[in-house]
Amino acid sequence: MSSRQATAIIDLDAIRHNFDQAKQRAPASKVMAVVKADAYGHGASKVAQALVGADAFGVARVSEAVKLRESGIGQPICLLEGVSDLEELNLASVYELQVVLHNWEQLELLASRGARRHVWVKVDTGMGRLGFSVEETPSVLQKLGHQGLLGLMTHLADTGDKRSTTTGHQIDRITSLANSLAVPGSEVLSIANSGGVLALHKPPGDWVRPGLMLYGASPFDDLDPIPSLHAAMSFGAPVIAIRSIRQGESVGYGGIWTADQDSTIAVVAVGYADGYPREIAQGAPVLVNGVRYPLVGRVSMDMICIQLDGSHSTKTHSVKVGDRAILWGDDLPVEEIADKAGTIPYTLLCGVTARVNRQHRGNSRG
Repeated sequence: MSSRQATAIIDLDAIRHNFDQAKQRAPASKVMAVVKADAYGHGASKVAQALVGADAFGVARVSEAVKLRESGIGQPICLLEGVSDLEELNLASVYELQVVLHNWEQLELLASRGARRHVWVKVDTGMGRLGFSVEETPSVLQKLGHQGLLGLMTHLADTGDKRSTTTGHQIDRITSLANSLAVPGSEVLSIANSGGVLALHKPPGDWVRPGLMLYGASPFDDLDPIPSLHAAMSFGAPVIAIRSIRQGESVGYGGIWTADQDSTIAVVAVGYADGYPREIAQGAPVLVNGVRYPLVGRVSMDMICIQLDGSHSTKTHSVKVGDRAILWGDDLPVEEIADKAGTIPYTLLCGVTARVNRQHRGNSRG
């Protein structure tokens, strides 16, 4: 590994702690840990291996599920978007994957192959994205038959807004539907995502599906960190140069920042090619040796610059070449950086690119 390479240090103990938080908030429910998108950028195989207490794992793609199986994961794995063709259906059978059924084409595909094992039926209660309507679900279950039905699943659309009434309406719709059915398996419900687990006093359903909260980030729109969760990723890169900038000189492409006094800057070996957001605001904090320094100049492909002295600081800096600069994590919440970039923690964590070296720490087998 190059000493110039950006690194994402992943704390598996923090992920297990956050998983335990989900279990404590929903003690009567089983937990399907969501590890899609390479566990939100944290490394799905390593994360799944660490979560031995998970009752199941949720992924978006068949390829993600196959990778988990080939890394030794034996727990049930659920394809949250189901299968789209015969090849994927065959792989689901070979690798013993649970399948979410959300449209009539998928139902016809399953029926044509007699493949009706390990199926969740998704009900659209207000997300407006995937799933059968409440009204057509009884017909779906009738055609599917009860053999292999694992339960009904829905996705909460607005748990990010703690004041929203949408969540309660969605819960009422799917529980009323389940109570009206007499199909074995239809009484089993999977409802709550991370926002539901964290916001609801008693998360409903027999299964919860925590995702973002496993990685220590908040799913709420206010972007306030949640004290009970531990950040799992520390994203950082080395300082590769210290430069003196005279008053009136500019830094970076386009000269969007000009020194208002003689200044010292540090150049950090990270950029948008690593997943650091190009659109982030000037002055966004970067942490070096426990001190916050402001971003100055435009984010480039491989580098950013931070100001080590100036009007923002009364201290003499101690930064030197080789020091690790923290972009988020380690007392610099990803929620804060997301706010500065006008985005959400999901996009930052999932956006850390393949050229960033991931180092997993903690007990890899929980």
